[in-house]
Amino acid sequence: MAKVTKQNNTMPKLPSWFANTMEKIISNKIYAVDVVETEMLSGNLKCVTFKGDFLNADFVPGNEVLIRINSNEYRHYTLADFDMETETCKIIFFLNRKGIGSSWAVNIQKGDSLKLIADAAKIKYDFDSNQHFFFGDETSLGLYEWFGEITQKSNHEYFGVLEMKAENDAALNNIKLLIDTVSSELIAPAENAIEWMENMHPKCWEMWKDASFYLTGRGKSVQRFKKYLKEKGVSYKQIQTTCYWENGRTGG
Repeated sequence: MAKVTKQNNTMPKLPSWFANTMEKIISNKIYAVDVVETEMLSGNLKCVTFKGDFLNADFVPGNEVLIRINSNEYRHYTLADFDMETETCKIIFFLNRKGIGSSWAVNIQKGDSLKLIADAAKIKYDFDSNQHFFFGDETSLGLYEWFGEITQKSNHEYFGVLEMKAENDAALNNIKLLIDTVSSELIAPAENAIEWMENMHPKCWEMWKDASFYLTGRGKSVQRFKKYLKEKGVSYKQIQTTCYWENGRTGG
């Protein structure tokens, strides 16, 4: 089964004729899917199950997909899991109620049909590491759910902290992601997460300082947390980052 997290990556508007032409050119990367189930994980997080013919799909943890939400706009979502046997995938949409992408996701219903366009992975699971640290927010849930499943199957460990609104904490229990949360602050990106790190027992940090670190979600939070890790002595080669959204940017 596959899960994907909603992202607010900036996407340009394309003339509908150009979008149609582009889809014909990359038709081998397009998968027609049907909505077979929807579930609210919290008041602002919606899990949608899609079913399609994924016979030729070669998705790996962290793969992204594009979804056309209207005649001339697309949105990115990060693939968080994939089940070839059941021919299903899932997307966890963060419904921020602030853009056309969010409005589109709110209205998705069972029986709807759409297309997923396969894209490359910006964040990849490091199979050479046995410790994995996750930092992000609501938009990171799908990615880290799959990564969490991979760690368990590989006898690895995962740990981390997410900046989230309290009303969305219930989603973690629903997807069985065992990770801590702190309150998200628009004017102080990553500061509560850094305070959480500072309160960590020194022996705990000593055990985790050589882990693989994955930083996703809000751009300013990712930048601030990466700077903090560098100050703690973590090397660049241990850190993977990608920005899913930023306040004021066009997105879903």
